[in-house]
Amino acid sequence: MNLKRFLTAIVVAVAVLPAAAQYEGTSVNDRIGHGTDSIQALTNLSLFQEYFKSNDYAEAYPTWKYLMENAPLAQVSVYTRGATMLESLVQTEPDVAKKKVYFEDLMNMYDQRIRLVKELNSFSSAKMQTSRGAILCRKAYDFYYFGHGVADDYSLDKAYNMFTEGVQLVNDDPSKEVEGFVLYGYFDASYAKFKNNPDFREQFLKDYILCKEVCEKMLAKANEAEDSVAAQKIVDQYDPTLLSVENTFAESRAADREQLIAIFTPKVEQKKTDFNYLSSVIDILASNECDDTDVYFKAARYAYDIKPTYTSAIGLAQLCAKQKKNAESITYYNKALNLSNNDKQKASIAMRIVYALTRSGQDGADTYLNMVTALDPSMAGKVDFYRAQRAAVNKNYSEALTFARRAASADPSISGQANRLSARIADVQRRQAEYNRNKAEYDSKVAEQKKLDDFWKGN
Repeated sequence: MNLKRFLTAIVVAVAVLPAAAQYEGTSVNDRIGHGTDSIQALTNLSLFQEYFKSNDYAEAYPTWKYLMENAPLAQVSVYTRGATMLESLVQTEPDVAKKKVYFEDLMNMYDQRIRLVKELNSFSSAKMQTSRGAILCRKAYDFYYFGHGVADDYSLDKAYNMFTEGVQLVNDDPSKEVEGFVLYGYFDASYAKFKNNPDFREQFLKDYILCKEVCEKMLAKANEAEDSVAAQKIVDQYDPTLLSVENTFAESRAADREQLIAIFTPKVEQKKTDFNYLSSVIDILASNECDDTDVYFKAARYAYDIKPTYTSAIGLAQLCAKQKKNAESITYYNKALNLSNNDKQKASIAMRIVYALTRSGQDGADTYLNMVTALDPSMAGKVDFYRAQRAAVNKNYSEALTFARRAASADPSISGQANRLSARIADVQRRQAEYNRNKAEYDSKVAEQKKLDDFWKGN
């Protein structure tokens, strides 16, 4: 360490002291020691920050090491920046022995942060506060990606189990979500296990559902956020993760329809009293276009009999629809509507009820159509398209054309269908107009001929 940097560190350390004392929860002396020890801690803290900012990780390392051993509560940034520093050193260090030391320090740092998480949170800003589960997720990520060939105790099973525990801990707190990159690391580890052992397929499918649902929930949250900057940050984190998860899942070929049926058919029967298992099977089958299979319907029936839920009610509604029991289908759809607490889900269910009412010839579709647009305005195009089809069937062509054009404008996903319907309606109108003209001409000629015939008959 050169003299200039040392003197700078002393000056900065003295300046930092009153600022550091402003943190709530613990006093600065409680966190960094007393007297000479406190000055030494602040000096190393200042040097660590300076070296870190200049990306001089080799010089930053001994100052960080001192803080870990002598002032573990100095600042949360010692842990967050320490992780970045050690990850870089592990990846760039050519000497295997040194690489092992850095990696061991990285793992120990996470363990220490977990042990001290309550104390560290006590003086941290809300943005910097974390949880045991979130730290364990980060440890699992680094263990999985950097531990192979470095950690003596490395194994895929250990990495996956660490991910699983961390993700579960985070998910147990409704206010927290697993970070996007960690989520993909977890799924990547799950895929690696599936590639090594095809019998892991069922758990791999469950992990896929979990990762997909977290991403979709966060993207839905971003879509509803009023703060566009915050929304974009969520999208930037979870949209690429969802794409990677979907691509990896497609590559895995784990969701072969016949294989899924073969896997779950005997197990659903064996576990027909296990509500949690049945619920996961329903989700997996529904997500892999197997929601028209006997095993899906059976799982829905068993789960519904234990405890009615949105997903099991949907399953039974679809079974009744398949059996053309439209009245029963509507009953279960209405049950699902009441059990759901998600407006988009409710809108989708209401639309299904509309089609069930149409098939059964019952009235009441307009009530549910209005419900759809009230719950989810983005479905206005689909509602207009349905109304266009209904009007066309009833030969109200002008009304049908108006709704079809509105549908095409409101919803790009059905614009092709709506435009084709508009074209067919316009063609029907053209042919109807032509028919009416020809008929009018024919009727006129028939009338003239009749007059002529009557004239000659009269004479």
